[in-house]
Amino acid sequence: MSQQLAAPLEAWEGTQVSGRRLPVSGFARADLVRALLRFRRPDSAIGVRLLVIDVLIVAGAWALVLWADHLALRLAAGVLVGFKLAAVYTLAHDAVHGNLVGSARWNRVLGTFGYWLTFHNYRIRHYDHLLLGHHPHLCGPQHDAYRPMSPQQYAAASPLRRAWERFQRAPIVISFFAYGVAQRWWCAEFFPPAAMPPQHKAEARWLQAAVIGWIAALVALAWASARWRGGGFGMELAVVFGLPVFVFQTTQAMVLYVQHTHPDIPWFGPGDDLIDRFGPESLTVHIEAPRFIGAASHDIMEHPAHHVIPAIPCYRLHEAQTELNRILGTKALRTHVFALRRLGFIMRNCKLYDYERHCWTDFEGRVTSYTQAAALLNEDAGHDGAAAPRELAAA
Repeated sequence: MSQQLAAPLEAWEGTQVSGRRLPVSGFARADLVRALLRFRRPDSAIGVRLLVIDVLIVAGAWALVLWADHLALRLAAGVLVGFKLAAVYTLAHDAVHGNLVGSARWNRVLGTFGYWLTFHNYRIRHYDHLLLGHHPHLCGPQHDAYRPMSPQQYAAASPLRRAWERFQRAPIVISFFAYGVAQRWWCAEFFPPAAMPPQHKAEARWLQAAVIGWIAALVALAWASARWRGGGFGMELAVVFGLPVFVFQTTQAMVLYVQHTHPDIPWFGPGDDLIDRFGPESLTVHIEAPRFIGAASHDIMEHPAHHVIPAIPCYRLHEAQTELNRILGTKALRTHVFALRRLGFIMRNCKLYDYERHCWTDFEGRVTSYTQAAALLNEDAGHDGAAAPRELAAA
């Protein structure tokens, strides 16, 4: 059951899990891929239908934001715009993986449109998400989303940088928004990276100009709305543009944080061979949610199955994740979208990461939780497993 995968299958996720020993989950990557392989076929009709419905909802809700009379209705519509922008982003994410529809050309077209609508750049997203390392080397040494600082890095940082790290890992909603806009969108997804190949960088700059034009158009609509209503431009800008972006970026960053931050999830520095012992099923959290929330968000929270086979379309992820949970049993990392006490526990304990001892610490350097990699370090050293407060059930 643990034979090596054929090259086309390995290409979906890179070669992070290698060697002869089984990953810590106890399941060879080849076996998990075979179990989920039947979910990978895209259906173009479903993909196009989902995108058209979401775009129509975004357009209708934004029309209400612009022209409705009652402020409460406008605010509710703005929240809906933000939530559905996140849904469109999920569909564009599928397209960048080449699995929203069956055509490579149309995946690129639809992905470019979906990312533009959500103020992102298809070419940069493709380069950052698929080539720089998030998928080939999940939780690896490359720059990645919510990669934690080490206690040594934190101690050597400037007071301003330490204050920013404390703020973006604080258990408050605004910290998610700030991280999403400043750390992900502005730093990683708006400007073409210096190392990007010239032919791709040229395309990325054209798409960047299109995103800037779209933002300028929304600002102009906010100005026109202020003139029409006889109100202040700042208020209209906040309602027409600020609120939808706040909901969108906060939702994205919060989901991203919970998917990849957990007391059991290790991170790895350069040259750490322990990364070869961890498959994506042990480095990603499944966020369980009521079915209507999952369907409305296109099951972006069914994330471990996506990392096992990124070729699975979002509209088949729920079934794939259900099957993966059945296989992994107690080895599956799970939380619930409404488990706020558990989220608070994670955010209090996962501040900095000690890459040598493989444990989470607080900002004073005190150990708060040992990860699964710490147990492997102890096994290699011939010691008993390390005891540490890592049980979420007690949170």
